[in-house]
Amino acid sequence: MAAARPLIRPAFPSPAPARSPWLFPAVLAAILALASLLPYLLAWWLTPPGHHFAGFFFIADDATTYLAKMRQGADGSWLWNDPYTSEPHGGVFLFAFYLLAGHVAALIHLPLIAVYHLAGVSGAFVLVLSTDRLAHRTLPLADRRLGLALAVLGSGLGFAVQAAGNPGLLGLRLQALDLHLPELSGWYSILAIPHFVWAAALMVLALLGLGAISARPSAWLVIRTGAILSALAAIHPQMVAVLLLVWCASQALLLTWGRRPAPAALLGEALAFAIPSPLLVYNAWILYRDPTIAAWARQWRHQPPDPLSLALSLGVPLAAAAIAIAVGLRRREPTLAPLLVWPPLVLTILYLPNVANIQRRLLDAIYVPVGLLAAVGLRHLLAHLPAPRARLLRRLLVTASCFSSVLVLAIAIRFASGAFPEIYVGDGQWQAMAWLSSHHQPGDRALSSPGVGLYLPADSGVSVYVGHYSETLDYFSKIQVADSMLRATTAPDRLRSFLSWERITLLYWGPQERAGRDFSPSGEPYLHRVYDAGGVQIYRVDPQD
Repeated sequence: MAAARPLIRPAFPSPAPARSPWLFPAVLAAILALASLLPYLLAWWLTPPGHHFAGFFFIADDATTYLAKMRQGADGSWLWNDPYTSEPHGGVFLFAFYLLAGHVAALIHLPLIAVYHLAGVSGAFVLVLSTDRLAHRTLPLADRRLGLALAVLGSGLGFAVQAAGNPGLLGLRLQALDLHLPELSGWYSILAIPHFVWAAALMVLALLGLGAISARPSAWLVIRTGAILSALAAIHPQMVAVLLLVWCASQALLLTWGRRPAPAALLGEALAFAIPSPLLVYNAWILYRDPTIAAWARQWRHQPPDPLSLALSLGVPLAAAAIAIAVGLRRREPTLAPLLVWPPLVLTILYLPNVANIQRRLLDAIYVPVGLLAAVGLRHLLAHLPAPRARLLRRLLVTASCFSSVLVLAIAIRFASGAFPEIYVGDGQWQAMAWLSSHHQPGDRALSSPGVGLYLPADSGVSVYVGHYSETLDYFSKIQVADSMLRATTAPDRLRSFLSWERITLLYWGPQERAGRDFSPSGEPYLHRVYDAGGVQIYRVDPQD
């Protein structure tokens, strides 16, 4: 006889509704996005009278060139022409991220600088949400939130190195890299360089796509993952090769553990990597066959940092991640396989010879596997301690792991307070750029001081003779040439021949150009003043017969 059911069920408390798995990462992403905008809004709000906020704190010279690339996109171009050098060259499909951002700015009628920072905000959401999804795929439930927090906010011991005055050790002078290199930190990338954030997010999305193909191959997954890899190739093409090495190494590791991949999965993964190959071949071709691009690439200075400074600048998360790697390899954790091989592989190839001189750029997104593994490593490290002591030590280690990220924000807020006048431009220069933006002619090239030359392509769309340490070919020699030409002792015919040879059509003459010189452009008959306001004159050069 079946047991009778009670007429009234026991009054157990109703279970609390399950929280959305997206709630924590969405809130974290929103907080980081708003926090990243705060210093820039403060700087704009606290701008001294007679000045304008240039829009950047960190790596401002490079960031200004990104704005120049966006301007080319806003003008309708999908090809980049280097506006910072006078050597003749054609357009190439590079810096697609900023060309696209410029097109978006033109489409939605927003200032370029606003779209630049919105790109960082959107990248913060994609990075946090995709990293959270990777944590769900790879980490135990207890480690996921901490792993996400450490992946995005984790940093090293640069604060201690800085406080000690960058001491020497083992013949090397230690550097606080986590306070200087955005690619070492998710938070620093969000705050400083939008395409760094997007490159990291695309790497995580591609890794998720490859994992999905491995589990259940389909044409849609292959196409989607290939599209993600193509977008990554358009930002940092070298990271497609890094991701390929990471994925192959993880599959080889699984094979040694007795897990054979399905042939359909291998084919799908290979096809996904094949989709961006035309873009990768194109990048390699222009890098070595286009004379101007090749000369520009030779000026890159992205050599790897010294290993000790790098280890300290990855700090506690790296040490905890090393524990997780050792435990994961010993226990043969299959879900951790891509994370287990990523840091050691990158830290190895970082110090191998690289024909493109971009070793440091191989560190993109290294904070993602380091942070996720650090959560696992901390759990194993503290597992044998009494609970109260483990909780205290965990809090101290997590605080130390994120302290440099707090300092980076503090540095940005100090910039915003007006302590550094170089983040502003004077009203005279601002007005001159605005006038030139709407009055220049196609093909114009300006001669100015290097400091002003940095802003001319970004703020007015006019190319320059000299303006950026990397994108101006033979930068330091050109500084000396420009300085020698703009002196009263230079013969007029020599100056005019120089302007004609370098196809310079405009002379920008402001406070920086006048400083230390007694040359007077108004005394030269082939220079016609077309603008004069706010202490800035702009002269148009008559073509030489």
